[in-house]
Amino acid sequence: MREHPVVDGIPILLPDLRAWAGFQLDAVLRRRDLAHDLTTLFGDAAGPDSGFERDRSTLSTYAASHWGDLQDSNPLPRERTAASVADAAIELLGEARGPLIDLGCGPGRASFELAKTTGQYVAAVDLNFDFLRLAAVIQASGVTAYAQRRLGLVYDSRTITAEAFKGASVSTWCGDVTALPFADATLAGGISLNLLDSVGSPVAHLQEAARVIAPGGALVVASPYEWSGHATAVEQWIGGHSQRGPYIGSSDATMRGLFAPGAEFGQQLGWEIDGERDNVPWFLSTHERSVVEYRLHLLRLRRI
Repeated sequence: MREHPVVDGIPILLPDLRAWAGFQLDAVLRRRDLAHDLTTLFGDAAGPDSGFERDRSTLSTYAASHWGDLQDSNPLPRERTAASVADAAIELLGEARGPLIDLGCGPGRASFELAKTTGQYVAAVDLNFDFLRLAAVIQASGVTAYAQRRLGLVYDSRTITAEAFKGASVSTWCGDVTALPFADATLAGGISLNLLDSVGSPVAHLQEAARVIAPGGALVVASPYEWSGHATAVEQWIGGHSQRGPYIGSSDATMRGLFAPGAEFGQQLGWEIDGERDNVPWFLSTHERSVVEYRLHLLRLRRI
């Protein structure tokens, strides 16, 4: 007796719609036709601690990170956007034949780059409805707009023009990466970029990816291992603690050990390491005077 709504062409397929609605319903119901000046006025009135400001600043950070090189004002160099991370991940993934998945797709840049490069259909999955809506509009029209945070509660309207991706073989799905709405072994491979350290159970995420990706397929996992107790209980972290153990707390060493070819844990999950690249830069900007640079560790996991 579950009901799964479709909003703006985005299917919301979740095992617990009530829990998701508790932090995402505002985004679903939010109007997109208000003038920019009116939106900034309401933002001033709502204040820095409001849910509106939380959502607006999050979208600003990630929309700029994904699409900032294609925006109409103050464009970023491509190498400072998620497009560059996608390039590295797609190169490591290699040839793919069959439908692919982008787990934790955010505003979707890697999904579009993956579809364009491989020529395959890509299912872009995320829980954040603002991200998915932006990606869906780009897929439908090639053009969209967002508010980029300049400082404090000051935002500038930006237009993203991505005509090359209009009509791309990408579909957006609002789903949980630990409970995906796809049948077993239906996908040829995928990517999981900057997600491992943002889910409640990284192991459950990898288990679920192994369920939907067919044997022989590959998953590229990229992470800066920015562990946080707000997102993931310490006991669920892969590294980042227990520095007295064999991997001295190192996340990349722990991943290498757990998923090395023939390792018991990797065999149980259905993955083994089949390639690696380290220190891939990824940039996030919260406002015009704040830029964080991460160094990502990329692993190509092969489905056993």
